[in-house]
Amino acid sequence: MRASLCIIYDDIFMKHNPDPYHPESPRRLAEIIKELNGRGVLAKVKVERAVKASLSDVVRVHDEDYVKYVERAIASGARYVDPDTQVSKESFEVALYAAGSSIYGCEKVLNDDFDVCFVLERPPGHHAGKAGAALGAPTLGFCLFNNVAIATKHLIEERGLKRIAIFDFDCHHGNGTQEIFYRDGSVLYISTHQDGRTAYPGTGFVDEVGEGEGRGYNVNVPLPPLTGDDVYEEVLEKVVGRLLKEYRPEVLLLSAGFDAHKDDPLTSMGLSLNSYVKIAELVKGLMNEGITKKAVFVLEGGYGPGLAWGVYDIIAYFIGMPLIEEGKTTSSERVKREGLKVVSEVYEKVLRPYWGIEAC
Repeated sequence: MRASLCIIYDDIFMKHNPDPYHPESPRRLAEIIKELNGRGVLAKVKVERAVKASLSDVVRVHDEDYVKYVERAIASGARYVDPDTQVSKESFEVALYAAGSSIYGCEKVLNDDFDVCFVLERPPGHHAGKAGAALGAPTLGFCLFNNVAIATKHLIEERGLKRIAIFDFDCHHGNGTQEIFYRDGSVLYISTHQDGRTAYPGTGFVDEVGEGEGRGYNVNVPLPPLTGDDVYEEVLEKVVGRLLKEYRPEVLLLSAGFDAHKDDPLTSMGLSLNSYVKIAELVKGLMNEGITKKAVFVLEGGYGPGLAWGVYDIIAYFIGMPLIEEGKTTSSERVKREGLKVVSEVYEKVLRPYWGIEAC
């Protein structure tokens, strides 16, 4: 059965405009829109305009001093808020629209207008912590405000939801999202990412399981460089899928990064488009089984051809359009051994002790 799906996109997101050579440039969204338009997606789905967040929405997550710092820095004409994260004169306004559109995407699915929403926004957000750079990271990693976290807090405080899951499949660990919800038992955060010993931000290890009421609700799956589709499929089936089936979230948010694709210039992973289709397949399967009824994808990273292709394939899977096909990637024996060892460690340190889920 096809799922009803909407896209949230607006040209306002192009106005966050770092220097042309910067990886996180307007070209990213331009390539996505070109791909979706060229393959007929935009003629088949509802495209909603961006919605602006209020400052009160943002300070549910971020310290007010940090928000004011970003606003003042941009108003003063600064081109950087840190060595990685460039801004332009309209970046503060655009970041409010990115956060607000993530909230709006959640509202669209909660109101039963759609089953799935894909928020095509920028700047991305999952590295932004409460007061900026999170968990000792040297920079914000191209992010300003944590869009997924702001949407999640809205669901908790305005909608009264009790069980929200965030699945972050960006290649880089979402250190900001982890920091924000580390002590929160109403949010299950699952992140699959390149091992922090080999990639920014250097966090996201298996033993980072949460604290206090959040203990067991922070689940990291750090994978070795060159991990292929074979290992990633095991992770989706044995960790992500089983955990979400146990948790049964009222809403599933996905921090949708496409930089684990094998051709991404900033990372060292080995996934093909098949893995992104498997993510869509997993989400749709959970919805068909009644495990969760609503899903919202929020764009994070992705800096190569896998970005536009991956976004297209996920949307195409839900609405029944032809997929862009790519050969499945296979991990080397060493990488497979290391990756499956991580899966075993996740069972030992998180799934078994906190969720009663045994290895299969």
